[in-house]
Amino acid sequence: MKDMACAPPSATAEKPTGTVRGPLLSLAADILLPLAVYYAARALGAGQAPALLLSGAPPALRLLAGAVRQHRIDGVDLFFTVLLASAALVSLLGGGTQVLLCKDAVLSLVVGGWVLSTAFTHRPLVLQLGQRLHRGTAARARSKAWQDSAEFRRGLRVLTVLWGAEQLLDGGLGALAALTLPTDTVPLLARAQSVALLALAAVVTAVYSRRFRTRHGLPLFGIPTAARRAPPSP
Repeated sequence: MKDMACAPPSATAEKPTGTVRGPLLSLAADILLPLAVYYAARALGAGQAPALLLSGAPPALRLLAGAVRQHRIDGVDLFFTVLLASAALVSLLGGGTQVLLCKDAVLSLVVGGWVLSTAFTHRPLVLQLGQRLHRGTAARARSKAWQDSAEFRRGLRVLTVLWGAEQLLDGGLGALAALTLPTDTVPLLARAQSVALLALAAVVTAVYSRRFRTRHGLPLFGIPTAARRAPPSP
């Protein structure tokens, strides 16, 4: 965690380092680019299996590029790097197009299981993601809220369970589609399903976070009020 840079005298709080744009671009890279690559490869005459293999490249490349750019890889990124590497190995071992289609569903199931497994640890996934939006005093204030407030811990754990369940549902429906529907319809349907489930989870997260803040006076993703009013560090 980086220390907060010296703020000008008029500053009363530091701003989050993250914005909505970053997560949205990452979401587009992980959902829309694989779909575009798959259908572009099919239009150019590639078989179903090669096209599915190529469609897995954009998320993997984005993740690796981020690790190289930041000169580090944390626990979350390491988990997804290993997951993508394992998926690539399974793809190379073959097994037909149904195996390749089920691979994405299995990835979602594994991710969902992992997210749920973090829910009752000392660092649930939603806490880690929230900390990425802040640094210095703001991040330390959130860490203190985590230590001091049972309500804050419960709220972040509830959201972690929500996102884990979303991934499990996505994986289960994806596996069912891969096993029962025509191959060329599955990538588009799977992406549309993922977007719909992500949107639903995002709406529930926003509503829950707003109600939580109204009831407890604590933002689940923002900066606690005390940190906003604190003077900047010298």
